[in-house]
Parts: sequence; structure tokens; C-alpha cells
Amino acid sequence: MPPLDLGGAPDQVRALERRLARERAARLEAEAIAERVTSELYETVRQLTRSNAFAELLGRVAVQANESASSVDAIAAALTTICAHTGWPVGHAFVLSVEDAGTLVSLGVMHAPADGSYAEFLRATAGATFRSGEGLPGRTLAKGEPQWIADLGEDDNFPRRVAANACGLRAAFAAPILVRSDTVAVLEFFAPGIQPPDEGLLQLVGFVGAQIGRVLERERAEERLVQQAMYDSLTGLPNRVLLMDRLRGSLARAQRADRPLHVLFLDVDDFKTINDSRGHGVGDRVLAALATRLLDALRASDSMGRPTEDTVARLGGDEFAVVLEDCADPEAVALRIHELLRAPLQVDDHEVFVSVSIGSTASTGQDGRPTPDALIAAANVAMHESRRAGKSRHTAFEPRMHDDVRRRDALGADLRVALDRQQFWLAFQPVVDLASSAVTGAEALLRWDHPERGTVPPDEFIGRAEETGLIVELGTWVLRTACRQAAVWRAGGAADFTVAVNVSGRQLKEADFAEVVRSVLAETDLPPSALCLELTESILMERDDAAISMLSELRAEGVHLAIDDFGTGYSSLGALRTLPVDLLKIDRSFIRHLPDDDDAGTIAWAVIRLGHTLGLPVLAEGVETTAQCDALRRFGCDRGQGFLFGRPVPADELGRTLQAAPG
Repeated sequence: MPPLDLGGAPDQVRALERRLARERAARLEAEAIAERVTSELYETVRQLTRSNAFAELLGRVAVQANESASSVDAIAAALTTICAHTGWPVGHAFVLSVEDAGTLVSLGVMHAPADGSYAEFLRATAGATFRSGEGLPGRTLAKGEPQWIADLGEDDNFPRRVAANACGLRAAFAAPILVRSDTVAVLEFFAPGIQPPDEGLLQLVGFVGAQIGRVLERERAEERLVQQAMYDSLTGLPNRVLLMDRLRGSLARAQRADRPLHVLFLDVDDFKTINDSRGHGVGDRVLAALATRLLDALRASDSMGRPTEDTVARLGGDEFAVVLEDCADPEAVALRIHELLRAPLQVDDHEVFVSVSIGSTASTGQDGRPTPDALIAAANVAMHESRRAGKSRHTAFEPRMHDDVRRRDALGADLRVALDRQQFWLAFQPVVDLASSAVTGAEALLRWDHPERGTVPPDEFIGRAEETGLIVELGTWVLRTACRQAAVWRAGGAADFTVAVNVSGRQLKEADFAEVVRSVLAETDLPPSALCLELTESILMERDDAAISMLSELRAEGVHLAIDDFGTGYSSLGALRTLPVDLLKIDRSFIRHLPDDDDAGTIAWAVIRLGHTLGLPVLAEGVETTAQCDALRRFGCDRGQGFLFGRPVPADELGRTLQAAPG
């Protein structure tokens, strides 16, 4: 075949060359595309493989976290899983300190080979603490996101560098454990050799931290529920529910060891006065400060059985309980509590003095198997005995006290029936003017004729009426009955007659007390000046602002006010000058030994002089003999009351006396 002659066709040659060039370019482009597609496919496969591994790891961590008994177990499992996945040999967790907010401390959870090759670094880590921004954990805490150190040897903000270098560790990364947006812990990992940052790995560990954070959040929510259910929110002490649970355990241990178990029941004396005078906010802070003082009292002596905080509980309101295991002397514990409460509690910028009444009971191997409820109830009964005996003292339970409680309960029920069935009546004891011997009035005294008990003395039922609150209704009945009778006597000729009615502290707590008095006076058509309300020293010295205000209003309207049993309470001269009173009644204990006892005479004379100095007339109670009356006249006493002038008698009998008196 002859050779191709292209000499004569240059255009064809050039066209051919262009075609060949295009084909070569197309081939090269196809090869490049093929290579790029292959590379992208490889990278996609690699990324998919890594993503699958990451997803598998996250799934495994999630399962471990949800199945872990605690957040600590979840963190330990995550450290092990991530170290196995990455090949990084060391993992560790820091957590925010409870005692020092803002400081990271070792959680004590680590992952490392068992051969001890990283022991020096682990020791340095276990004892390290970091503030925000300090070291790898501190930087993670400050930024709230994962951090990477490619070369520990070049990082000046890595305090454990010497220990890390000694063990051959060169690279590190860390991720926060977040509860919502707050960093509460830090996971950190270490490896030999310089390691460039791996954003995918950081993102992965960030997801792990978030997963564990959800476990922590759930755990904290459960702890809050337990705290709310088992602990008192005000004092932080165990509440009644937890106390009963712990008391059951204490009883079981005491019975197995055949040793005593003691329970103390504490009630704050006159706590309502603190709430009323200072406000409930101050009252709450007083209870919180008292809880701390009680714990101090129990820690004070090794001989007290070394009770823990869990042995002190708040039962509710102003009531506390203490459980003492293997305590040789519970009386010493009660004494220590009283001694510590002699110093005031510091509340805000004020000092508040409080006292407590304490009752105690014991469980021994000889008394069967008492229940927690029975022990608390017995200690409560003993506490009430302390309150009745004068407060701020300790009383040990005795079996007879249960009988007393039953009698008081029955008495309380009978009081209600007695009021409904009109078993009460009033006796009146005359009051005389010592200068003229004329009867100027009478004190109304409550009497109870029980159909089965017979005549019940006032000192047996008045206290119970106070406890049950029935004294308010009963006191109103006495006031109305006495005023109605006084109005009858005044209309019958005793124009200046004044009736005295005793008022309890419980009545004065009623916001409408003054209005009740006004209503009774209007109903009975008795002028206010014909009524004298008698109050004990202790009631007035409580200085209840609301009560003092009501009494002052009544006094301004003409009602007389008297301090009964003066000299047995705590009145001071300064207080007497400001209290709204019109009359002092000397207690019968200062009259009994007149005129033979010089000391009694001196006291009676001093009280009379005090009253007159303050512009107050003075009435002596319990005058029984002419000699006593003569002595009182010499001292200048204004009025007298007692058997010498007349015993308490029914209204009709006193009415006859008034009618027979010279006009």
C-alpha cells in the first residue's frame, strides 16, 4: 500500500491532529474523573465506616449509661469504651467539688493498662485540682466545649507535664459533661506520640459527654425527689418519714445487741410568740439555727453515743426528735441542749433566745418490741409533762403518764359536753374597800359540777380547756354571765358595783377579743367602768403587740384592767409604767404569813408602795384573818379579797348580802 501523502492536504493534517489531541484530552480527563471518583468513593466508604463506628460507639455508651446504677458507673464505662475505640490508653474524669464551688477534683474513676506503666501520671492526676481556665480540665470547664492538645511538651498550661513526659504521654483531649448548659464534669484522654487534632473524635466525645450529662440530670432529679420526700427543706434534717425508717433500723440493732435506745422529743417554748412578734420568716430562720445548735449539742461529748446528723430530725412545726443509740446518759444530752441554748441564736442581725421542753423515752430488751410510733408518742407525752411543769426542762417518760393522758383526753371531751349541757356556773367572791369595809365588787370564779365526778376544781380543768382551745368559748360564756349578773345587781341598788373576770392568754390571741367584750357590754347593758379584766403577769409580759393594742383600746373606753397574782411573774418597773393596767392584785402567797413574818410584811409593803407610786390602787388576795387585814390597812392597801370578807358563793347568795348592806 502506498504511503499516505499528506503533503498536499495540510488542512486535513491539522484537523487530524486536533482530533487526536481532543481524544487524548478526553482520555486524560476520563482517567482523572475515574481517579477522583475512586478517591471520593474510598473517602465516602471510609467516612461511612467511621460514622458507623461512631454511631455504634454512641449507641454502646447510651446503653451503658442507661443501664448503669449511677452516673459514676456510667462515666467509668464510657472511659473504658472510648479508650478501647480510640486506642488511647489513659482516660480519667474530673468533677466539680461540692465543698469548693468552681473547682474540679478527681472523681477517682480512671482507665489505664493494668501493668502500672502510667502509675506516676495517675497519682499526679488523682491529687490535682483545677480552677476555671487552669490546665486541660480547667480550659474545658471555662469554654464548655471539647479541647485538644497535640503536644503536651509544648503546652505551658498543662501542670502535669512532668508526670506525663515521664510516662511517655504526649497528646490529650477532653470533653465536658453538660447538664443542660452547665459543665459539671470533664472527661480527659491521653496517648503516646504527638497527635494532630481530630475534629470527628472531639465531636464524638462531645456527644458522649452530653449523653452522660442526661444521666446526671436524671440522677439529680431523683435525688431532689428523695430529698423532698425524706428531708426537711428548711433545716436539711431528716423529716418524720425518714426518722421513722431510721428508728426502725435503730430498734433492730438495739434489740440484737440487747442495749437501750433513747428517743428525745423537743418542742420550742412559746414559738408562736416569735412568729407573731418577729414574723414567720424570722421564725423559720430561728428553727434553722436551732437545728444547727442541736447538732452541736450532740457532737459535744463522746459519752453521748456519737450520734450522726441523721439522729436529729424535724418532725414538723417547732418539734424535733433525737435518736440516741447506746447512750449511757440521755439526761446529759438534754442538759447539754439546755446549756447550749442559754446563749442566743444569731438570726440575721439579731440575737434570739429560745428554750425547749424535752421529753424522753427508752427502749430496752425487757419491754418487748416497741414500734417507732409508740416511742415517739411516749416521748411526746413526756415532753408535755415538761411544758406543764414550767417549760425549759427535761422529763423522762413513766407509764403512769399514759393514764394521765387518757384522763386529760376524757376531761377534754367532758368539758365540751359540760358547756353544751350548762354544767358550769359562776361563784362570786366579794371585794371590799379596806378603809370602809364596803363591798365594791366581786370576782367571778368558774365552777363545774360534773354529774359523775362531782365538783371539779378549776386547777384541774382550766389548763385542759387552754390546751383544747375551749377556753375561748368558755371564757366568753363567763364574761357574758358575769356581766349580766353585775347589771342585775347594779339595777337593784349596787350602783357602783364592779365585776372582775379572769382572761386567759389564749383568749387574747383571738383577733376579735376586744369586739367580743364590747358586744357583751352592749348586750348586757353594763357600762365599761363596771367591768375589770384580770390578767396574769406572764400574759402581759409577753408583750404581744396585738393583745396590748386591744387592751389599750378597751381601757380607753372605760374597762378596768388588773394584774392578777402580782409578784409571781416577771414584771419590771419599766414594763409596769407602759402596760395598760389600773389595778395590782398582790398574790396570796405574800399575805399568808402576815403579820408575823417580817419578810412577808416587807414585801407586801413594797408592792403596795410600788403600786401607789405608779398611781395604781392595790388589792390583796387571800385575806383570811383580822390580823392580816389590820396589817394591810397599816401598809395603806386599798382593797381586800378573801375568806375574811366572804367565800365564793352563788350569785343569789351574794345578792342577798348586797341587799342587806347599808345604803
